[in-house]
Amino acid sequence: MLRRAASHCIEGLLLVMMVVLCVDVFLGVFSRYVLRSTFTWYDEIARLLFVWMVFLGAAVGVRQTGHFRLHLVIDRFPPALRRAAEILSVLAIMLFGAVLVQQGWKLVELGQFQQTPVMGLSKRYVYASMPAGGVLIILYSLPQLWRTLSGRSPAAPHR
Repeated sequence: MLRRAASHCIEGLLLVMMVVLCVDVFLGVFSRYVLRSTFTWYDEIARLLFVWMVFLGAAVGVRQTGHFRLHLVIDRFPPALRRAAEILSVLAIMLFGAVLVQQGWKLVELGQFQQTPVMGLSKRYVYASMPAGGVLIILYSLPQLWRTLSGRSPAAPHR
């Protein structure tokens, strides 16, 4: 139940980010082409929101098993080989999440000394999206790995 509530919070956050991003881009276009002046900050906000949406959205995709799979190939495998392929797939996703955490943390450390040009916001807030997304990808992969190892189908989406 707690896991479901946390997932709904992340999906709600993504929805809010999408709305804010749309409003931000609309204001940027409106100010540039209608008012003939630009807001200097809209581009940085759009970039920050987009980067966070990519990594959080990737994690939600893993939770909903919406990631790339070769159903056409895997479904033709014998059951034992299919299960091994599904385990390998989940482990590869978890490895990807671990790489995001490890490399993202390096960027967060580098970003603490960098600032965005207009708003002066520390770039570590932008770079923190990588390890945050990586941690969520790993956490969302664990139940899939458990289901696969215990013989239940990992392909059933969890929405």
